[in-house]
Amino acid sequence: MRLRLRRFYKRIRRRASALGQEFQVIPLMLLALFFLSLSLSGYYLLSQDSGFDHALARSLLNLGLPAYGGAQPDYHSLDMHLFLYWLTNYDLRDPLHMVEAALPFSPQVVAHMRVWEDRPFVFIQELSFAPEPVRPRLEPAGETERGLVDRAAPKVLIYHTHTSEMYLGRALEGGSPGQAHHQFRSLADPTITGVMAVGRHLSNALTSLGVKVVHETRIHTLPSINSSYANSERTVREVLSRQKDFDLVIDLHRDAGVPSPTILINGREVARIAIVVGTAQNIPLQHPNYQENLALAYRIKALGDALYPGLMRPVQVHKEARYNQHLHPGSLIFEVGSVENTLEEALLAAELLASVLVRAL
Repeated sequence: MRLRLRRFYKRIRRRASALGQEFQVIPLMLLALFFLSLSLSGYYLLSQDSGFDHALARSLLNLGLPAYGGAQPDYHSLDMHLFLYWLTNYDLRDPLHMVEAALPFSPQVVAHMRVWEDRPFVFIQELSFAPEPVRPRLEPAGETERGLVDRAAPKVLIYHTHTSEMYLGRALEGGSPGQAHHQFRSLADPTITGVMAVGRHLSNALTSLGVKVVHETRIHTLPSINSSYANSERTVREVLSRQKDFDLVIDLHRDAGVPSPTILINGREVARIAIVVGTAQNIPLQHPNYQENLALAYRIKALGDALYPGLMRPVQVHKEARYNQHLHPGSLIFEVGSVENTLEEALLAAELLASVLVRAL
């Protein structure tokens, strides 16, 4: 028996030696196939509800996506194009995206060529009840004739993690949040969503009150809304690497399922506003600045209550998330209105929010 085994072993070694270097390629190919199958399996487990109980991962995901409320249609199906997008950053579903990626200029240039509708202010100029917001005295930083140093104009960054959010003016039908999300065609899609229009209006209102504003309209919900926070983190890091002197970083959203989404102010129905702060106290992620974020949130809330009672909803503190607020000590989420609000109600809320922020800064 041993003699037969030795002969068999010698025969295998002779054949392996005859293959030479080609035989060594086979283990490498098998290893590559193993890692590919492992990656696809991991993606499948995180994307599917069947065959794997990942309630903890789902709960963390929902906590990381304000107003998300569950899976959206077609967002969690195993689709090869999502996996390829994750690997290559190319959306194979959209040939135009492939062409845009090959152009000598960035698709963001195309995205910033959106045609914005100029909307007249209502409350900023004509607010009649006290205390009326006061335009701050802002001068370039430097020594005055009396030797004092004046503070430079405050600077605010506005961006949208959930760029796809829309306002319906009614409750969602069937509990599907996908109804109120625009499906962008590509990263250069020029569509102006509801939340982007509110961000633009807030930017214009703050600018009219003497605040310097950068409104970043980059799309973050491609290839799916699940990757939006990772995408917006890259955007914020890029902007902060170029400009480090922001006093406030606003991630502007709209909420959903708010019981009392409007408040009557000066005879107009106005969307209510909530500030969201993630402290990351219950998750293994670093967030050393959450105390500063939280203090700023409560200060803005107090000013809002004093200026426009009822406009500000209670501050929402989530210990299981950080919402990219670790990137700046003055970073906050503002939920301006809800899906039940009309766009006009949210725009009016943005004007009042500008009046509050100019005092807070």
